[in-house]
Amino acid sequence: MSETVSTTTSAPGHHAPPTPLWRNFSFTLMWTSTAASGFGDRMIMLAALALLGGLAAEGDSTSTQAGTQFFFFMPYLFFSVLGGWVADRLPRKWLLMACDEARGLLLLLGVFLIGGASQVDPDREWQVYAMLFAIGIFASIFNPTRNAIVPQLVERQQMQPANAVVLVINVVFSMIGMVVGGRIISPDEASSVETGLLVGALFYLISGSFFAFMRPKSTRLLDSDEGNDNSRTAVSLIDAMKYVACHRKVIWLIVIDVMVWGAAATMYSGVIGLCKIHYSLTGDALMKEFTQVSAALGFGMLAGAVVIGLIRTRQQAPLVMGVALAIAGLNVLLVSVIPLKAVTYVGAFFVGVAGNVAIVSVISLLQSIAPNSVRGSVMGLAAMVTTVVSVIIYGMIWQLEDADTKIIYVLYGLGPLLIVAGLGYALYYLTHGPMPAAGGNFFRHLVRFFCLVWHRLEWDGRHHIPESGPVILAANHTTALDPFLMQAACPRQIRWLMLTSYRFKAVEFFWKIIDPIFIDHDESGERVNASKQVRQIVKHLKAGDCLGIFPEGNLQYDDRILKPFEDGVAVTARLSKAQIVPVWIEGTEVSKSMARHFLTPGRRRIAFGPPFTPDRAALPEEITAELRRRMIALASGPVEEAPAASDE
Repeated sequence: MSETVSTTTSAPGHHAPPTPLWRNFSFTLMWTSTAASGFGDRMIMLAALALLGGLAAEGDSTSTQAGTQFFFFMPYLFFSVLGGWVADRLPRKWLLMACDEARGLLLLLGVFLIGGASQVDPDREWQVYAMLFAIGIFASIFNPTRNAIVPQLVERQQMQPANAVVLVINVVFSMIGMVVGGRIISPDEASSVETGLLVGALFYLISGSFFAFMRPKSTRLLDSDEGNDNSRTAVSLIDAMKYVACHRKVIWLIVIDVMVWGAAATMYSGVIGLCKIHYSLTGDALMKEFTQVSAALGFGMLAGAVVIGLIRTRQQAPLVMGVALAIAGLNVLLVSVIPLKAVTYVGAFFVGVAGNVAIVSVISLLQSIAPNSVRGSVMGLAAMVTTVVSVIIYGMIWQLEDADTKIIYVLYGLGPLLIVAGLGYALYYLTHGPMPAAGGNFFRHLVRFFCLVWHRLEWDGRHHIPESGPVILAANHTTALDPFLMQAACPRQIRWLMLTSYRFKAVEFFWKIIDPIFIDHDESGERVNASKQVRQIVKHLKAGDCLGIFPEGNLQYDDRILKPFEDGVAVTARLSKAQIVPVWIEGTEVSKSMARHFLTPGRRRIAFGPPFTPDRAALPEEITAELRRRMIALASGPVEEAPAASDE
């Protein structure tokens, strides 16, 4: 009669789950204050558009809209890096509060400057531009400080969804500000412009005080987690630039950021011109249509936050960014070519979705890569570089004659450019990696994306896998999905042992991609010429390969009882002097159906244990017993073990 043995262990590095974002008080205070800041920004933008005559029939709406953006964002060229530098030296929550309070006071000052006018005279336009510039100064300090404080409010694994929430809340409330502003502000009523400015000022002043109640984590604790002991020492801007120059990945992320924000500047400047030319609108009708299309863009960004929250991984962010750029380009092209309102709204929505996915991916990767000591400066530098391009674009459109008509032709070219750049970048990423061939890397990236997104794959101890040299990854075998999970988690190519009976000619191309080591079996299931096969496996290991082997020999399918191990791992490791890395897989679907193994979503976990090299004098049974002990120790809970074959 068979028996089972239960062993209870704790997984190494298995921590309690972090506080959900919606219950994080400090994070809630930050995003609500950020939302109010976005609302206030839109109110001043719309008021400035009306004051400068951008909604009049004889005015050039696209040029005026670009002009307001030009003067609002120009301060980023001078103060973004400074803002990041200050954020690395002063308490970040007080800096955020000061920026919002200052912007509120500036809007109150603007109410007195306009003197009851709905549209200022040409010789007073400089006052409107000066107010935009002054508010832009504090916005340019606010943004890198906000990005730098996020890791002090949430756990590392929450940064991507946290960034998505912050960015999309900011944009959504900016769009709400546009819709509300479009209802409040009329180009024909001076009092409505004053009301818009007062509402924006109140949002800044009240919400800015929320930052005082935030409780960010100590930067010393952050630096300890990141292995960085001197985060608050004086780090010059030149040091931050040197850091960026020495990290190619950071440079590429900033380049992508520049492309996304440059396209956003062009699209945002062109929306009002598209509405005016495609639908022959002016005045209040143009204001209403412009704000509603902008709202569609904002709600698209909200949907983009949902998408990035569902993806919940930065491991395949380059692939996600490339596809997002291509989708954004396609919709920019559709909006500019087809003068139908339905296409305009749907296209703006999907531009927002794709744009937010790309932006959040870039921000999360930059935050993860940059150490806390220079994170503010790196974020500020990235903001400055992207703003340089955006400001140049705004300035060019501002000075463009007949911009309302010509911007449409610009969008004709922007759409295909984004499509080619996005697909090209995604294809480059898919075909590069640890595999020797492009096809292998393409397959590996798709497998990783599938495992990380659909199966919520998590891993512990991946650093235990040797970077080079012969190694055997020995794992329990729960489902047919196991090899894909292991390859998704492993930074090296895994060579798998495969029965020749499964070498179907119809999928020969697939075998060439994953390059398994085929093992011959006879009809009874016994290996043919076992010593020859062992020598073949040892030869691959001595060549420095990484082999994946399941010592149980069979799938567990609909139970989770660890079967007896065969001695193949012990024999080959002893002969080849290869290291053995014990691997434990859990959380997979318990079912006899292989289709359910792959298609049922869930949360899978893989733990890699420290490698060990068997003593050549040890018996195979002793090595196998040690491997089994180490493997069970990686489990997060009790492990049921089937008795040995000889047990009665």
